[in-house]
Order: sequence, then structure tokens, then C-alpha cells
Amino acid sequence: MRLAVAGLLCSASNAALAQTSDAPADTAIDPDTAVDQGNPLGREETLGPAQPDSVQGRSQGQATGLEDIVVTARRVSESLQETPVAVTAFTSQAIDNKFAADIRALAGDVPNMVITNVPGFNAASIGIRGQSTGDIILTFEPAVGVVVDDFVLGHVQTQLFDLFDVERIEVLRGPQGTLFGKNTVGGVVNVITKRPETTLGGQIRLGYASFDTKDVKASLNLPITDGLYFRFAGSFQESDGYYKLTKNNDVDEPQGRPATNDNFGGTRYFNARAKLLWEASPDTEFMLTYEFLRDRGDSPPSVNETPPGFLFDVVGFPGIQTDGTDPFNTGTTLCEGDIDAETCPGTLLGHRIDIDGAYLRGEHNMLGLGTITAVGGFRRVKSILPSDYTGENAYLFVSTRNDVREQYSFETRFTSDFSDRFGFTVGAMYWGQTLDARATSFLGFLRFLGDPTALSDPNQSTADYKVDSYAVFGEAEYDISDPLSVFFGARYTMEDKSFSVRPQVRRSIIETGFWPEYSDSASFEKPTIRAGYRWEITPGINNYFTYSQGYKSGGYNEQAMSATSALPFEEETADSFELGFKTETPDRRARLNLAGFYVRYNDLQRDAVVPFVDPITGLPGQETRTTNAGKAEVYGIEVEGSAVPVEGLTLGASLGWQKAKYLEFFTDIDGDGTNEDASFLGLRNVPEWTVGGNARYQLPPFDFGEIDIGADINYQSEFESVTLNAPFTQGQARTLVGASINWTDPSGLRVSLYGRNLLDETYRVAANSVAGLFNFTNYAPPRSFGVELWLDY
Repeated sequence: MRLAVAGLLCSASNAALAQTSDAPADTAIDPDTAVDQGNPLGREETLGPAQPDSVQGRSQGQATGLEDIVVTARRVSESLQETPVAVTAFTSQAIDNKFAADIRALAGDVPNMVITNVPGFNAASIGIRGQSTGDIILTFEPAVGVVVDDFVLGHVQTQLFDLFDVERIEVLRGPQGTLFGKNTVGGVVNVITKRPETTLGGQIRLGYASFDTKDVKASLNLPITDGLYFRFAGSFQESDGYYKLTKNNDVDEPQGRPATNDNFGGTRYFNARAKLLWEASPDTEFMLTYEFLRDRGDSPPSVNETPPGFLFDVVGFPGIQTDGTDPFNTGTTLCEGDIDAETCPGTLLGHRIDIDGAYLRGEHNMLGLGTITAVGGFRRVKSILPSDYTGENAYLFVSTRNDVREQYSFETRFTSDFSDRFGFTVGAMYWGQTLDARATSFLGFLRFLGDPTALSDPNQSTADYKVDSYAVFGEAEYDISDPLSVFFGARYTMEDKSFSVRPQVRRSIIETGFWPEYSDSASFEKPTIRAGYRWEITPGINNYFTYSQGYKSGGYNEQAMSATSALPFEEETADSFELGFKTETPDRRARLNLAGFYVRYNDLQRDAVVPFVDPITGLPGQETRTTNAGKAEVYGIEVEGSAVPVEGLTLGASLGWQKAKYLEFFTDIDGDGTNEDASFLGLRNVPEWTVGGNARYQLPPFDFGEIDIGADINYQSEFESVTLNAPFTQGQARTLVGASINWTDPSGLRVSLYGRNLLDETYRVAANSVAGLFNFTNYAPPRSFGVELWLDY
């Protein structure tokens, strides 16, 4: 019996389902090739380092059947097809075949999922089954959890991580409140990076792509002594970006560095990870990991999509729908300075992010009793993020946000097969963070409203935030009979939060000694449960049903402008019901998984950017207000399948359909200070349709090596991207096509040619509408091509 620690359908994506094996279909997967840092001592795995890449195999001949993918979605290792969790798994090979820089490229293979950026930032906006986080506000916690090697990334700013040297990514759909805890009302993206291996070796990758994108990636595995193994992986990327700076201010005099039609929005970062694995005994191991990132990319450009009648349009800066400008021809104010400078916060220097993290994991297998796992970590993120959000080179809205966030956590779990019919997992977790933030904003648009100091007297604000979170949890499964088992789990979470904000006030007023401060503290507590059954109807046909709860933590809004908006908002909760089937043919040539779900969300946390009149200056501005505004329901279906119809050819497909609506929603729609019925609005980041398909054919081996050809297509329908559904902010429907051809030499050399967005679709992916002042948006990259050279040694 396998321990149940979750209860949703394992509706594996076409990416995972389509992974193939050249082994006979009835051959069981070797557990040594599936050892995973997520649970290396699970019942289907043994102690020890991972096997080398050459064993795991990137090219092992033509496919004859679908591979058995091992996942840890339930905190133990088990076959993906046997896991009663709605999980989409991407193996290392599937990730490599995407030629992706970050997790946004994976969303097309996951039903009912959206991954874009937060408008104006290189931060993740992830939506699953009606739940998403689309704001950069520092004190907001995400609706979809992102976990890397059991460490929770507590904010969206650093969730668009590099995918090099990742062993597997698991996307768990639906609330995961029992084992993964708070902030998982939509689901979880669970990332497992590669472990040290037993042999000396590594890999070098060199890549060049459109927009002068240069990639250098390398990994090294070094066995130091018996039982002590080291692994290093690092990646560097630099690009020019796909926007062009073409706009200069022709309305009045102020502007930043004159535009010269240069590319902009490029990347420049170095990311590294080092791991040291110590096998203290055959039953005990420790893993020490160090994480390092230095990001020095451009400030992300924005596109001006201001509707007619908004302030920017009235004063001479219309949106692209009015003047017909190509969205990739944009403007931005580039100038020197910093957060304390007189006239500019330093947009010329770009966004700067430093990450340092240290993590320690220990596991001990008590033979005959179970496995105890302990994971602790510390992560420090320092960000300096100057931006011009307007899409114009005119000092209209130029600001910077400097912050330091420190996270620390410790979790311990005990997992046991108590008997042949009963198993359980119990554990406890502490998670904390501190935040220290400052912001400076030059509201240059106020000069058109009669304020002569708009370019020399910026608004400034500060925020301090502290969180201490404690949880205990457990989940167990009991086999009623051989094909039928039931499971039940619960978690209890307690949190203490303290908050202090000095709202935006003009620098000249601060210098007089006046700067109000609003402080508060609050405690939150929430139990969550999961219950369900799984039933093997016949070999290869499985059925499950689950009821699960999740919640998004209550908290504070660091952009509060008044004592009222600085008060805490409450938790948001989810109740989910899901029924599904998983099927597989006896020869493992074909799989088809189906799931239907209904989720009800209560006390929805909703924020909206609304007009605000400064009580000191009397001038108009904007603030973000957050309230528990209402209730919503989302229901839908998910279908995924894959097949190996002939030797060497693997096909995969996925389909998601969902319907979302507010059952109750009251908010200030027009900024008059009165909440109104807004239940007619659409939920954000909820496309009705997501459809994907892929094919990969590996030709028979040649004397000079192997060749495989791949192609994929995915469609996503239009969706709302802001709470108030403003015009020209919708995520646009698109159909994306990609293709690649790869040649692999027997010695370990590989050359790949690939193309993305081959139909050259132009489509909006992220947007924000600022209180009747302006809209700023972001677009996905146009058609691109690339080449990559791999060398294993």
C-alpha cells in the first residue's frame, strides 16, 4: 500500500504523460533513477545520490512505450499514474525540450493554468482554477504556492526562476492546504532540482537566440570520497530585449535619455546552486544547498494602452489603440539616480536583485518504523527596482522600490507504513519572514494639473512587515479492501503578523518633520482538511473523489494611504470537490486521464487601484485598496492523454475548460468611496479554454548519431487580467506553435535548432489600469529562433 497524503486526480499533462521509454512496457521503473530530493527516503526509493545523467538518459533509442513518471506530490515517491492528486509533471527531458528560460513556457501544457508576469516587473503571476496573484505588493502572499526543494518562495518577485539543472516540476492543481499549507488555494508548483551523482562529470551548454540572447550553462558533479558528493550548476544569460525605444516627448520638454530605436528590456543575470550530499550511514543522509543569484537586467518596458478619456490621453499621451503604434515600439524614461536623488530614481541602472540562500535537509530511515525528514533554510532577497510604468519617455510616473526580504523556515515530517493497510504522515512547520521596504515616486503627470513641483518633489513611503507562522499537520490512508482505500488529513495553522507603514508623502513635507505612521498587529488561525477515496476499478483504470480545503493568509497592504486602508484583511478560503478517472493500456502505449472539479471561494481578497485625493496637497492620485470583497465559484473539466502509436513517435494532448463567476462581489468601482455590486465582473487570469498538443519523433539511429524532431501547439482563450476589467487590459487569445530538431552524437555532443511563436502572434499578457490615469501593459515575445550546443563530459 502507498501512503496517501493528498486526494486529487493525477491528471498528468501531455508533457509528462508523453515521456517515453525504450524499455519493455512491463518493465518496472528502477527506483534508483527516480531518487528525488523531495523525498529521497520514500518507500519507492533508496538512500544515496542520484545516478549520473548518462544513466538517466537523454537519448536512449526509439520509444516503444510511455515512461512511468515518479512524483512526490504527496510527499512520498510514487508513480504519477497511481497518485490521487491533480498533478502535471515535467521531467528534466520535457523541460529541456521546451528550450525555456523560466516556468512561463510550461503553462501551455497544463490545463486551466496561466503563467504571465506581473505588469511592469519580472515577477510571476500564476493562475490555476480561478485563483491567481497579479500584484507586486510586497505584503501580499500568493494564491499559488511555489516550492523549491521543500522551501517556500514567499513572494512573486523571484518565482520566475531559471530552469537549468531541474530534475522535475510538478504542478498540483486545486487547494493543497493539508500538506503544503497556506497560500495554496489555487495549487502548488513544486520544483525538485538535481541531486549530486556518484561519478565525475558534468555538462556545458552554449546557446544563441533572437534578440541577441546569449546563454552559458554548466554543471559539475564531483564525488569527493565514498559517501560525500558535490554538485554545482550555474547559468548566465544576457539579451537585448524585444522592445524598441522609439518614443520621445513631443508634448513638453522633460524627457529621459533620447530614444535611438535601440532594443530594450533585456536580461543579464547569473544564477548558481551548489549542493553537498553526505551519506552519514546507509540509513541517514544530509544535503547542504547554497543558492546564489545576481540579476542586473533592464527595467521591464511597458506599453501605453491608455483608453480615450483617461488623463494621459487628455494631456497628449494617447494609448496605442488611439495612435496606432506597434506595441513593441515603446518609450521609457531612462535617467541616472537612486531612491534619494533629486530628480530620478535611477531607471538607467535597471532592476537589481540579489539572492542568497542556504538550506539543510536531513533524512533518517528507521527500518521497520518509517522515515523522519527535517528541512530548514534561510533566504535573503535584496531588490532595487526603478521603473517607468507609462510606456512614454516623459517623466510621467517614474518610481523605485527598494526592499530587503528575509525568509526562514523549518519543517519536520514522519512518514510510516504502519501496517499493510494503514499509513500516515505527520509533521510540524515554522515559517517566518521580515520585510523592510522604501519607495520613491515622481508623479510627473501632476504638472499637467497645475503642480510645478511634480518633477522635483517626489512622494516617499516606507513599510515594515514581520510574519511568524506555525503549523501542525497529518494525513493517513486506510485500505478498506484491496482495490479501495480512504484517506483523511488535517492541518492547523497559526500566524502572528505585525505591520507598520508610512504612506506616500511629499519629500518636502517629510523634511518638515511630518510623516504619519500607521502600525498594527494581528493573529490569524485556520484549520484545513482533506478527505476522499481512491478505487482501482480494474488494472489500468483508477477512480478517485476528494474534498479539500485551502486558504490564503490574511494580512496587510503596504501601499495603504490611510489608517483605514492600513487595517488587516482576513483569510480567503476554498472548498474543492473533484471526481476523476485515470486510465492506461496494459502495454503502456496509451493513457487518458479525466477530471471534473467544483471550487467555491469565500472572503475573496481583492485589490483595486482607485482614485485618491491627497489630504495634504489636495491633488489627485491613486492607491491600491484591499478588502475581503465577496464569493466566487469555478467549475470545469480537464482531459489529458498521450500515446506511442508507432515506434519512435510520441503524441500528447491536453484540454481544459473552466467557468468562473462571482457569487458576491462589492467594491468601489468608480472611486467615489462607495462599494457597489461588482458581481458582473470576470475573475482575472481565468481563460475559459486551454488546449495543447505535441508530437516528437525519434528517427532510427544512424552511424553518426540520433535525430529527433519535435513540435507543439497550444491555445489559450482571452481572460481578464485586472480586478475591475478595464478596457485594453485583457490577456489576449493566442495560438502558439513551436518546433525543434536535435542531433545527438554518441559521444555526448548535442546540437539543437528551435523556434518559438512561429506564427508570430502579437498578444498582451499582463496589464494594470491606474485609477482613470493610464493603462500600462506587457506583451509576450514575437517569433524567435535559437541554436543550442550541449556537451556532456
